[in-house]
Amino acid sequence: MQKEDIYKDEFIKKLLSGVELEEPSTDFTKNVMDDVMQDWLVNSVSVKKKMPVKRLLIIIAIVLLGVIILIGTDVHSIVASWEHPLVQQLNAILIQPIHDLLLGVVDQMVNLPAIVYIIMVAALSLVVFDNLAKKMLHQS
Repeated sequence: MQKEDIYKDEFIKKLLSGVELEEPSTDFTKNVMDDVMQDWLVNSVSVKKKMPVKRLLIIIAIVLLGVIILIGTDVHSIVASWEHPLVQQLNAILIQPIHDLLLGVVDQMVNLPAIVYIIMVAALSLVVFDNLAKKMLHQS
């Protein structure tokens, strides 16, 4: 066993005896860093930050709240009762069409088959479970 170890050491010594080590120039590090900086300036890296989930949920909640208010309070009829011409035009151009569109969407959603809702709840559950699993794995 020792003979093999000695042989390996001798073999390595023979291999390394014929190799000459080169000394880097005095400004080697500076030259390498200059090349790296030039490459970095030419091909700069930009990082796009994703929108935080909390901010996205807040935006969705605000939109849903607006939809519920528009549908639930019948805003267009309240605004239509005002006599001011600007408010009347605003109601005719913006509020009434949005209200009609939202009512149409709600009517179509009510008429969807139950399997669509089951699939939506299952997909949402998978997303929530995936996020929880990732958090638990990162904390471990």
